[in-house]
Amino acid sequence: MKYILTVLSTLIFTIQAYGKAFNSQILLTNSVKDFECPSFDVVACSENQDLVNKCCVPDQGHLVLSLQWLPSYCKNAGRNKPCKKGTLKKVEKDTWTLHGLWPGNCDGRTYLTNCNPQREEENIEEVIRSKDKDLLSEMEKIWLSGNPDPLKDNNWFWAHEWNKHGQCVSTITPQCMGANYKKNDDIISYFEKAVELRSLYDLYPILENAEIVPNDKDGYYLDTLQSAFRNAFNNTQVEINCVYNKREKRQYMSEVRLCFHAKNAFEVEGPINCINASSRCNPKYKVFYAVNPTKPKIPKNPENDNNFYINEEDSDEEYYYNEENDEYHDNYEEDDDDNNFDIDDNYDFSDLDEEFKLNDIDDSYPKFFNLYEDDD
Repeated sequence: MKYILTVLSTLIFTIQAYGKAFNSQILLTNSVKDFECPSFDVVACSENQDLVNKCCVPDQGHLVLSLQWLPSYCKNAGRNKPCKKGTLKKVEKDTWTLHGLWPGNCDGRTYLTNCNPQREEENIEEVIRSKDKDLLSEMEKIWLSGNPDPLKDNNWFWAHEWNKHGQCVSTITPQCMGANYKKNDDIISYFEKAVELRSLYDLYPILENAEIVPNDKDGYYLDTLQSAFRNAFNNTQVEINCVYNKREKRQYMSEVRLCFHAKNAFEVEGPINCINASSRCNPKYKVFYAVNPTKPKIPKNPENDNNFYINEEDSDEEYYYNEENDEYHDNYEEDDDDNNFDIDDNYDFSDLDEEFKLNDIDDSYPKFFNLYEDDD
């Protein structure tokens, strides 16, 4: 036994010396108590990742930042009713809001969720209020739930994102955050990072610089939208998602996802190319960028001060916004739209989820699509 202990001690000393000799401080064990992270940058999904502990770089090293354009969801009225009353009034002008920040595997397609049920938290709002009121104030502006269910408010949305995705960032577990960790620091770290990235990658000015602005009269082809993002992100492909308005027979750009590799404890490298260029969009037709009705408006009917055109310059606009009810309305014949979705072609929907496949000629998109009940 004494001989075995001597051999083990010698081996440990040798490995430690070897690591320090190369200034790499390579980890000796998988224990979260005994580790030192490298002095050099470690990027996830690279050969260096295998050298270090999951406390130094996330083990799910592919990160997706999902940003949403709420006016598109709210414009998709009808059976879906994806926005609760008052949602659009809370959205600041020209603001792309957060959906989430999602860690995943390096293949860019698969991911683990709900990684540690013991760390689930249902009252995210109170946690953040108690630790960082400024962060909470910012989240209330740029991370909004539009779910029509009165129980699924912002707090529900934030808890959903933390419990499903946030707690799966391995580097912000209490053990990995070390001796200075205080209760709920991991939650704060996750939401701080998501808010920070949303600020760094503000989509509105990027599109505006490419002369792409909210417009309910003229749509944009997916290639045009991707070109704007490629120019801004060093020739990187993002993923553009659409919702389909059945009454208008139009698709609206509702979400843009940026992909990254994690770097070090919780930084990012990128953006990098996302696997898919689009999801739930038909590339044969134009994509519309819904007008945000919080922009200046003029009365549609002088006798009813609650009704407004959504464009000051478009006095003949077919769509108008009812401020009192926070709803869009339309005054047109469906067949008048030159950009109709004529689902009589052979466009392949097989790559979409089962619920989004063609049902028949009139139901090419789900009747009850809801952002907050999808896989993310």
